[in-house]
Amino acid sequence: MNLLDRLRAPSAVLGAVTLLVALALFLVAGEFSVPSRIALATAVLLFGLYVAIDPEKALKSVTGREWVYGSNTVLLSTAFIGILVLVNVVAVRFHQRWDLTAQGDFSMSEATLKTLRDLPQPVHAKAFFSAGLSDRQKTEDLLKEYEQRSGGKLNWEMIDTFQQPSLADLEKINVDGTVLFTMGDRRQITITSDEAHLTTALLKLITPSQLKVYFLTGHGERELDKFDDRGYSDLKTQIQQDNYQVDPLNLLAAGDVPTDAAALFIAAPKSPLRPEELAAINRFLDAKGKLILLVDAIPGTSNIQEILTRWDVIIEDGVVVDPPSAFPQDPTVLIIQQYGRHIISRDLSTTAAVFPSTAGLDIPGDAAGGVDVRSLALTSGNRSWLETNRNQLQYDVGVDIQGPVVVAAAIEVISNPEVQQDVPPGFESTLKRVKNRAVIFGSSEFVANGPLKLGANRDLFLNSLNWVTETDQLISTRPRIPENRPLFLNPVQSNFVFFSGTVFLPVILLGIGGVVWWMRR
Repeated sequence: MNLLDRLRAPSAVLGAVTLLVALALFLVAGEFSVPSRIALATAVLLFGLYVAIDPEKALKSVTGREWVYGSNTVLLSTAFIGILVLVNVVAVRFHQRWDLTAQGDFSMSEATLKTLRDLPQPVHAKAFFSAGLSDRQKTEDLLKEYEQRSGGKLNWEMIDTFQQPSLADLEKINVDGTVLFTMGDRRQITITSDEAHLTTALLKLITPSQLKVYFLTGHGERELDKFDDRGYSDLKTQIQQDNYQVDPLNLLAAGDVPTDAAALFIAAPKSPLRPEELAAINRFLDAKGKLILLVDAIPGTSNIQEILTRWDVIIEDGVVVDPPSAFPQDPTVLIIQQYGRHIISRDLSTTAAVFPSTAGLDIPGDAAGGVDVRSLALTSGNRSWLETNRNQLQYDVGVDIQGPVVVAAAIEVISNPEVQQDVPPGFESTLKRVKNRAVIFGSSEFVANGPLKLGANRDLFLNSLNWVTETDQLISTRPRIPENRPLFLNPVQSNFVFFSGTVFLPVILLGIGGVVWWMRR
C-alpha cells in the first residue's frame, strides 16, 4: 500500500470532522463567518483528496450496500431529530399546561386570575433572591405564570442579593426572598412567595386602604387568637390576606360600633348581650351597617335572635341531621353540596362545604319591600331534617322539620327598591343603593381551626365577607391551602407492595426469559 492509499481513509474522516466543525461555527456565530468558511473549504479539500486518490473506490463506496444501509440510518436519524425539533418549536409557540394533581396544586386560583386580569396599571415585580435560596426556582416559575396570565400587564426580574446588594439597599430590602411589587408610585412587599401571599400583595397594591372588620367579644365568642380546635387564628390570617384589618370590639366599653367598621363579625356568643349592646348593634344596622353572624345548634343563653327579627329570620331550636350527605360516623357533620343561587356561591357549585353541629334557619318566603332574604346553603333533600330531640337522632313526623333545611342565608336591604322593578330576574340595577347586607351561618365550627381547610369552607366564608362589605370583585376561589395527603397501608397492602417489587416482578421477568430461551434452544 503506497502513501496515497494510506492518506485516503484519514482524509475522509478529517473531512467529515471539519464539516461538522464548520456547521458548529455557523450555528454558534449565527452567520457564515470567516472561521466557518475556512473549515468548510478545508472539508471540501479533504473530500476532494479522498476522491482523487482512487475515484473508482470512492464511487463504489457511495453506491454499495453498506452506503445504502448507512444512508438510510442517517436519513431516519435526521428525520427523528427533525420531528423532535418540530415538536419543541410547536410546544414553545403554543404553550399548554395540564395539572393532573388531585387538589389542583399547580393550577392558579380564580382569585389570582381575576386579580391579574383586573390590574388597573402595569405592575413590575422585583424578586430579591440569592442563588442558593431554596424557593428561588419556584418563585421564578410562579412569576413567569403571573406574567403570562396578566396579558403583559405584569413583568418581573430576578435580582441576586449577593451579586447585586446595592439594588437591594436602594429598595430598602433587607430580607432574602422578598418580592417587591410596584405600580406607579405605590409599592408592596411580601417575604413569602407562594401564590396566596403574592396575590394578597397585589390586592394590597391595587387597594392600599384596608377595610376594618370588628369582632364582637365579651360573651364567650370564638377567639381570633386561639390556636386550638375551637379558635379562629387560621380564619383571622385568611381574612387579613384578603386585605382586611381585624380588630376586637367590646361594646360595653366602646358604647357604639366604630364608624369605620366595614362589617361587624359575631361568632357564636354563649351569654346574652346586654340591652345597651343590642341597641348599639341596631343603631349600626340602621346606619347602613353590615353583619356576619355565626350561631350554633346549642345556643346556650344567647339572645342573638333579637337582632334577626328585623329581617324575620328565625334560628330554629334543634340540630340539623342529613344521613345521605354527612360523615358516616356522625350524621350531624353535614356535607353541604346544595347552594342557593347567589354571587357568594357562584364558583362553589362543584365543591362541598363541611358544617359540623349546625342550626337550621327559617327564612321568610315573602320579605318586605326592599328586603331580599335568600338561602345560601341547604341540606341535600327530604331525607334530612331538623332534630328537636338531641338525645335521639330519629325523624319524628309532625315533631321534627323535614328537609331540605336552610343552614346559611344571605340578606340584602336596599333603600330604593323601585329601581329593581323593571330589571330582569338575576340582574341588578346600577342605581341600587345598598343599606344592609348580612350573612347568617348555622354553624360556627365550620370555620374553626381545622374545618376551615375542608372543601369550600374558607371560600364560602370569605366570599360572604367580601359580599357583605361590597367588595364583590374579590369573590372567587382562592389559592389552595396546601393539603397533606399521607398514604396509610395495612399489613396486607404493605406486603403486596414490598414483594411485588422485590420478588414477584423479578420472578416474572426470569420466567419470561426462560420461556424465550427454551423456544430458541
